Amino acid sequence: MDEELTTVVTRVHSGEEAAFDELYHLTVRQLYKTMYTYLLTREDVEDAVQDAYLKLYQVRRKLDSTRSVPVYLRTIAINCAKRKLRRTHPVGAPVEEDDVSDTELLKGAVREALQQISAADRLVMGLFYGDQASIQDICRMTGEKEGTVKSRLSRARERLREVIDHGT
Repeated sequence: MDEELTTVVTRVHSGEEAAFDELYHLTVRQLYKTMYTYLLTREDVEDAVQDAYLKLYQVRRKLDSTRSVPVYLRTIAINCAKRKLRRTHPVGAPVEEDDVSDTELLKGAVREALQQISAADRLVMGLFYGDQASIQDICRMTGEKEGTVKSRLSRARERLREVIDHGT
C-alpha cells in the first residue's frame, strides 16, 4: 500500500470524515474497473461499488493501516457483486453497428467474448490481468483455494481464445 493511502486510512480510522472522501477518490477508479470486468453492465457495477463503499464506511473505524485496504475493499465489492448476480442475471446490451467506431466495435466484441465465460472466471481474470493482483490476493478476495484460482485463469484464457478465434 502506498504512503498516501496509508496516511488516509490512518485518518479514516481516527474518525476524520473528509479522509473517507479521499479514500474513495484514491480507490474508486480501480474498483470500478474490477467490478466492470465481473458484472459487465454499468448499472450493476455502480450498485456493487456503492454497496461496497457503504459497507466500508460502516467499518471505517476498524480499518487497519497495516493491511491492504484496497484488497479488503475489493473483497467487499466482490461479495456485493456475487449477491447481485445471485438475485439477477444481467445480460449486456448487444452492440449496434450503426454509427459505431472501430474502437467501440472492438469493445463490443471483447464484451461479447467475456459474456461467454462464467462470472467467476471473469472476476479472477479481471483481478489478475486488470488489477494485477497476485494469486494469493485473489484467493483472499474470493475465498477460493489457489488451485481453483489457477484453474479459473486457465479455463478463462482458453475459453476467450476459443470465442475470439472461432466465434463460439
